[in-house]
Amino acid sequence: MKIDLKLGAAVLVALTLAACSKPAEGPPRLPTSPVSGVVQIDGKPGVMVEVRCLPEEGSSEIKHEVTAMTGEDGKFVLGTYEAGDGLPAGTYTLTFSAMEMGMTMKDTLKGRYADPKKSKHKATVTGDVDEKVDLGTIELSSK
Repeated sequence: MKIDLKLGAAVLVALTLAACSKPAEGPPRLPTSPVSGVVQIDGKPGVMVEVRCLPEEGSSEIKHEVTAMTGEDGKFVLGTYEAGDGLPAGTYTLTFSAMEMGMTMKDTLKGRYADPKKSKHKATVTGDVDEKVDLGTIELSSK
């Protein structure tokens, strides 16, 4: 098989330039602080609990919700731009849905903690340098 040197050189230059080029600019990222916690349901680790974090009106520059899933130990870490990077400064309302896998997904908490208007769970991020927000253990009931 004969390789055309000019074609090979052109492909190599194109690949090099593509690898060195800067990705397209999007909106600037806001500084974030790590936010984590543990969910327990009836005193046991809440496994596969969706944690939704909704910014309260006018308290944060982000306008979309942030979600995380708990692991086998009930722990979760929120991420705005990538997994685990945290939240920008603001006050957030937390909601919870314990997802049971099967033919269909269903909330084993029966929607009890899914309404942000009824939620008593909040997270506040001040935006201080090196701030880490530990929400501690959040106790939920399936009954």
